[in-house]
This record gives sequence, C-alpha cells and structure tokens, in this order.
Amino acid sequence: MFGLGPLSFGAPLALAGLLALPALWLLLRATPPAPKRAIFPPLRLLLGAPDDTETPHHAPWWLILFRLLIASLIIIGLSRPIWTPPAVEDEERPALIVVDNGWAAANSWPETERRAELLISDAERDNRLVALLFTAPGETAPAPIRLDSADTARRLLESARPQAWPVDRSSAAERLEDAISQDALADDLAITWLSDGTDSSGARALADTLNDIGTVRLIEPDAGRSAYALAPPEVTTDGLAVDVLRSMRELPATIGIVALGSDGRAIARADAGFAGDEGRTRVEMSLPLDLRNRIASIRIEGRSSAASVRLMGDRWRRPRVGLIEATSEDGQPLLSDLHYVESAINPISTPSRGTLEELLEEEPAALVMVDDARTDDERIGEFVANGGLLLRFAGPRLAARGDELLPVDLREGGRLFGGALNWEEPQRIVGFSLDSPFAGLPTDPTATVDRQVLAQPGTATPDRVWARLEDGTPLVTAQRRGRGWIVLFHVTAGPTWSDLPLSGLFPRMLERVMGLAQNGEATGPATGAWVVDQALDWQGQLTSPPSTARPVPAEIFETAVVSPSVPAGLYRLGTGSAALNVIAADTTVEALPRDLPSVIYQGFDGIRPILFQTPLLVIALVMMILDVLIALGLAGRLPLPGRAAAAVVLAFALVPLAGRLEAQEVDPFVLEASLDLHFGYVETGDSNLDNRSRQGLIGLANELTRRTAIEPANPMAVDPEQHELIFFPMIYWPIIDDAQPLSEEASARVSTYLQSGGLIIFDTQDADVSMLRAGEPHRGLVTVLESIDVPPLARIPGDHVLTRSFYLLQEFPGRFGGDPVWVEANPDGASRDGTSGVVIGAHDWAAAWAVDENGRPVATVDGGERQRELSLRFGINIAMYALTGNYKADQVHIPDILERLGQ
Repeated sequence: MFGLGPLSFGAPLALAGLLALPALWLLLRATPPAPKRAIFPPLRLLLGAPDDTETPHHAPWWLILFRLLIASLIIIGLSRPIWTPPAVEDEERPALIVVDNGWAAANSWPETERRAELLISDAERDNRLVALLFTAPGETAPAPIRLDSADTARRLLESARPQAWPVDRSSAAERLEDAISQDALADDLAITWLSDGTDSSGARALADTLNDIGTVRLIEPDAGRSAYALAPPEVTTDGLAVDVLRSMRELPATIGIVALGSDGRAIARADAGFAGDEGRTRVEMSLPLDLRNRIASIRIEGRSSAASVRLMGDRWRRPRVGLIEATSEDGQPLLSDLHYVESAINPISTPSRGTLEELLEEEPAALVMVDDARTDDERIGEFVANGGLLLRFAGPRLAARGDELLPVDLREGGRLFGGALNWEEPQRIVGFSLDSPFAGLPTDPTATVDRQVLAQPGTATPDRVWARLEDGTPLVTAQRRGRGWIVLFHVTAGPTWSDLPLSGLFPRMLERVMGLAQNGEATGPATGAWVVDQALDWQGQLTSPPSTARPVPAEIFETAVVSPSVPAGLYRLGTGSAALNVIAADTTVEALPRDLPSVIYQGFDGIRPILFQTPLLVIALVMMILDVLIALGLAGRLPLPGRAAAAVVLAFALVPLAGRLEAQEVDPFVLEASLDLHFGYVETGDSNLDNRSRQGLIGLANELTRRTAIEPANPMAVDPEQHELIFFPMIYWPIIDDAQPLSEEASARVSTYLQSGGLIIFDTQDADVSMLRAGEPHRGLVTVLESIDVPPLARIPGDHVLTRSFYLLQEFPGRFGGDPVWVEANPDGASRDGTSGVVIGAHDWAAAWAVDENGRPVATVDGGERQRELSLRFGINIAMYALTGNYKADQVHIPDILERLGQ
C-alpha cells in the first residue's frame, strides 16, 4: 500500500505504466489516418508525380491526447486508488450528535454509546457546546434540541437506551427544523450521525435538514453488527418456515434460529445462510404438530433486539382435531357430513380422519362426531373428562335415541318445519347473546333450519344454550364435563337439515368452538380492546408494559404498528392471547442508502474509504468506444464528413467529463405497466386486504391462462393519487368502510380512465353483514363514488353481456353470494361503445379467486367449491368483457348461445 496523503494505491507498481506514456505519444503520432480515395486521370497522375520522398501524416493532436487520457485512466484504475477522507482535527464548531435508538440499534448500542461519549469528551476538551438528537420516539416527551454543556449532554446519553420500535426520522427532522427556527442551534455545526445502518422513510429528509446547518459525518455499524429481524412465520406441511431479514448484504453470513417453548427450553434449531448479496433468506423447521403448538417464541441466536424475536399467540397453536369416520354396511366411508366440517375447520386446525382408536393414539385436542359416526365407547367420556373437546352434530339416529354424551336431554323424534302437514316455516338464527362464545358474530339470513332435535325444557338452561332459533328453541348447546367440553349442534353437519353448513357463519362458529380445544373458557367477545400483558423491551425480553401503553381496539389490532403507545408484546382480550411483533408481513429491512447528500460515511472502526477502481475503468471503457467512433469518422465511414463527425463524437466524449447529462427518467411503474398485460388493484393501506387483492388477481390470471388465450402478467398495485390508470384494462377496487375521498387530481384520473374504456370492479366485501345496514348504502362506497362521474346504476339484467362473455351465467357469487351486482343502467349512452365502466358488488370476489404461492385457495367460500368455481367463471367473464367490450352482444352469436342453452 502506497499513500499520498488521503490518496493511497492498492497496487502501486501499476503506476509504472505512466512512464510509457511518452513512448505511446510517439507511436500514436506515427500512425497515419486511413487514406482517402480519389479518381484522377492516369496521365495527370503521372505528370504531377512529385520527386521528393513522402513522409507519413500523424493523427490529430487532440485525438492523441484523448487516447493518452484513456491509457492514463486504465493505468490509474489498475493501481486500485483509494481515497480516505481526512479525520477532523482541531474542531472549533459546536457539536450536534444525532443518535438512532430504534430497535435496529440494539446490536450495536455499546459501540454507539462509546462513540457518543468520545464525541462529548472531545467537545468538552475544546470547550465546545453539544446538542443531542434521538430519532426514536420515547416513552416521555422528547427533550428540546439546544446547544448545552458537555455535562448536560452526557447525562442525556446516560439515560438513553434503544427502544423496542422503529425510528421516526421524519419527526426528528421536524423537531430539528423547529430548533433551527427558534435559534436554538448555531449556523455551522460539526454534525455526527450515529446511525443504525437501516433505511427508513425519513432518512433523506433528515439528511437534507442536517446538511443545511453543517457537515455531516455518518457512522454506521459494520456487517457483523448490522440489524437482523424475523418476518411472520408460515405453517408448512412438515412444520414451519420463517424468513430472516438483514440490512447489510456485503458479506455472506450464517446465523442460528431457535424455537423456544414457554419454559424457555429449545424445541427446534436451524441455520439461516445468506449469500453475499442476499438480504432475505428462508429457514424451515420440520416439527410434529404437538411440538409446533408448544412454540412460544422464535429467536435469532446472538442477537438482542425486539425485532430478532417473534412471539407466538393463540392463533399460532392449531389444535389437532380428530374426525371420527363412520362406514356403511358395504364398508365405504360416508364423507358427506364430515366434508363440511373438515372444510370449515381446516384453516384454523389440523384435522385428521380415522377410527376412534386411530385418532386417540394421535392424542387430539378435539373429536368431531357426526350422527353416522355415533358411538357409546367409554373412551370418549374419558377423553372429555381429561380436558378434550367433543363436538357433536345431530341426525336421525340421535333424534331416535339420546345417550350420555350430550349437554342437554333430548326429546325423541326430530322437529320438521315446512312439511305438508305443518303450517310453520323454516326458522332463522336469532342474534347471539352477550354471554355466548358466538357474541358479536353477525347472523346470516340465508342460514335457515328445516329440522332439528329438541331439548327438554328443564335441562336447556341459559348457561348451556349458545345459539337459538327465532322461536327460542336451542340450536347449539354445550356443557363443561370434567376438564373438557361437550358441544352439540342440534342439526346435521351437512345441508340435510339446514343451510347453516353452506353459509359463511358456519366456519366462524366452529372457529369459536375450536378455541375450547386448548382448554380455554367459553368466552370470546368480538368487540372490546386488547390490553398488553407483557411487552418486549429493546433487548427482546418480555417485561412489564411501559406506562405509555394503551388498549388497542380489536378491529384494528391486526394492522396495528408498534409504537410507545402500542408496544410489541403479548396482549389479552378475555381469555384470548395474541402477539404483536415489530416486523409485519409487509415490513422491509434495507441498508441506509450511500447517496445521502453531502454525507461522509464512516464505520465505528474509522472512516470508510472510497474505492475508485471500478469508476475509472468504466469511464475508460466508454472513452474507448468513443475513440472507435472518432476513428470511423476520420476514415469517412460515418454519414457526416470526416472532421464534422469527429467533432460531434468528441463533443459527446467530453460531456461526461464536464458534467452529468440531465436525462429524463422513465417512470418504472409506467414502463412495467405498459410492457405487458396487467390487471390492477387499488391499494387501501391495509396490508392484509391488499395482499388478498393481489392473491385474488393472481388466481384469476392463472385460470385465464389455463382456460383462455389471455395470459396476464402478475397484477400491479395502483394508487389513483399517484399512478396513471390507463395501462390497465381492469382494476379491482376493494372499498373499506372508512375510505377517504379522492383528491381532484385522482378524481380526474379515474374519470378519464372510465371514459377511455377502462373497467373498475368496486367490491365492498361485506355481503355477509350488509343486511345490518338496514338498507343504508355502504359509507366508504358513497365517499369514493361522490368524487367520480358515475352514471345511473341498475342491477345486472339477465341478458347483459357479462352473463355470456365467456361462460353462460345467471349468478355472480364471490366468497359470499346473494347480494345484487350493479352495472351502468344505460351503457349505450356512454362513450365506451355500449359497455359498462363499473361493476359494483359486495361479494368479496378477490377472496374467492385468491391462491397462495402453490396455487391453493387461501379463503373459505360460503357455498364450497361449487361457488368458488362460479366466482372464477364470473371473473373470467369480467376479464373478457374488459378486453372485448360488447363483442358477444353481436347478433351473430345468438344461434350458438341458444344452442348451448338448449333452446
């Protein structure tokens, strides 16, 4: 290593090549240009031939200098030049120390604290004032930013510690601007930013503010002390999988991931390996269900931060549920009733089928007994007494004769509604009482009961009845038996006696019942607020919650972001437990960008050097290409005359050396949207809802590719406030209840899109609870449509093009069915050639279309797989309608359509 002040060379012997430049000058001067062709009369050539000896011409002097510059750049680049900015010495300006103290600073906090103490000591030695600025919000109001003595700054530093939530650099920049406006800081400061090395939304704003009041030296941790975090885990067929994130990606790394039980003992361990340029890697752990359910947390070994810990709540513990199979006389399994139960509980449990003996060997948390599988085996009573859950469904056998494994005594014989000799109509379910585990669930008017088994009045006490019909008779009863529970649905598990198994209410009721499979109490209100029980501190340890913690309403708990008032930790609502973690499903962990304005980057071990080898060699390569063009110009191989072509090329060659060309950048969003066929979905700000929209359009695109000639690319998220919509033939717009009105610019953009032939699907996704509005329109839909020029609407008629654009349909369900679908009442009056620009419904189509990365459906559908198929067909019809318009309205298609209809 050879150095000249701050400039050093990793391969100094390569500089010896500069000594060859004079020889290269002579060689280039002796190189003649390409000869010009000219046609002369032969005699004139002979008469004018000179007698003196010819000497070769040399290349122009400016071309020789240009080529020498190329050679110099190559020689200097090969010498590996390194520029190390000089350290600050004899500083006289006041000091401003900016400290990142969010969760990402936990791993490097000892080094951060030591460096801050050194900076304060240097200021104290030079009799300079010091100001401290912490970028993460604290549990108390932040101290004012002002220049003070070194002792005051030292006391602030001693009381500071990292927080268990992210930094808020935007807020820090605002506080700094307020201090500047109040003249609490000097005009020229020596600024040191002790960074955690991770990027955030306000990093550039903070750097801009700091750059206005002084020179900024940014000190960040090296790769060994950078931030690591755990993403939400996923259930796999063999156990679980979890993604590990890191901020700095320069070097390969291997770290350990360990799953711990509630007693702190390790249950499983795996290694996560990162390649040199990877910031995210996946770790899979193979575990049986019993061990997986015992996991209380997942941690990164050797890391102590709130994001390196993943807490698990009750939702993670999926109980093993045994479905007792019954066989007919010929030995074939009777699958009908068990199919509905298994489909309903599959997203929240791990069901398995088998005989009673086989299931008891697996030690399930719950047993499901349909009427065809009825048995009086004593082992079931022992199972319940030892803490198990027995879920039973009625049927003809139970109606004929009861047994001991029932929560109430039953009358013999079933009760039939709507029969030929009965004046009564089928009964609906009334609202659930507040002390029922089903409290808060909206009833479904389509879930009617045609037949049930009746309870003896004396035993059907209010504490045992969880659900009733309109006439007051019990629908669901339950009783605590020993340490376990017996729960009875007074109807069949299939649609024989009622429509309940076909409704969306059925899986929600079973989800509440499965909560008892963990030996829980029969409570579970749907409203209220989650209260933090134990909070994560900055080192990733559970401790008592901070004084700033506030209850979190149940309706926003899933999307809550950790902060001083909503800390990460374990929360409770009734007897339920849930975990709130620092890293959400859409959280990214990226390194701090290296192009912050006027910032000198430095590590904890010293100033980070700037390497010039690659830029110099790239510049030399570009100049060599330009040299070829210049040579072609001088040889007359370019359309322009030789000297003019050379001058033009030389001008372009000198522009990069003089400064950067201001080129108009192409918007990446526009480029991606215009190069392929994409469907769009409007972002709502709810990560779960946006992800479901994306999965839904992926599922629809897969079916379009499989069934039609359309091959859409992956869907794209759009924001009407920022993006042009004209590139998308169809946009799916989920409407939330608190949707905000559009700005004038966004309204104009949406209106232009509709008038240009675009199609928007507005989906309120609330068909299951829309009747609770008592005829009132959806509040969020009204807010959005008030900003858009939407013509009068009408229910989709039976002869609309949407009913036959690909499939012949007369119903248009999604996850829910039954509600009407609305389109333009008079599309012929629009400027879109008779097509409707909007489709409005409440059916949650995206959920019915949605698939995971393996192509499997991710959400249950009220009507089962038949309704999912109808929903996909309607989605295909919408896509064909968006792409072909009223093509199928042409009379030429009528004979084929009538033939398919059998008319």
